[in-house]
Amino acid sequence: MTIKIWILSACSILALHANDGVTSEASHFVGGAVMAGGITAVVDSYYPEYKSERGMLGFEVSSIAIIAEQSIEYAINGNAKGQLIDALSHIAGSALGAFITDKYFLLPVIKDSASDGKYVGLNVHHNF
Repeated sequence: MTIKIWILSACSILALHANDGVTSEASHFVGGAVMAGGITAVVDSYYPEYKSERGMLGFEVSSIAIIAEQSIEYAINGNAKGQLIDALSHIAGSALGAFITDKYFLLPVIKDSASDGKYVGLNVHHNF
């Protein structure tokens, strides 16, 4: 079942052609935020040795993925300006998504910094 979903998703992505409008760039921004946030959460859950760099890893992996994808799109369809705008929108969303996920959704990490010493964040919840 998951293979069928993957194949349908891949075929759908290959068949889509976006315009360079505001909605297209907004979808790239949101997609970047979700992708980077998801990668940040995966690093937090499955790679504990990288917890202190989880936000940066989420941003970097998402950004590298969109640069590779937009390079392929440019090779196939051309339109360098449109591909660059799409990549920049995604990267901006990736920065925001990784930052918010790292700082506000995931629990804080005790960090040992040579310049700042050891410190830990505080997680406060209040139900309204």
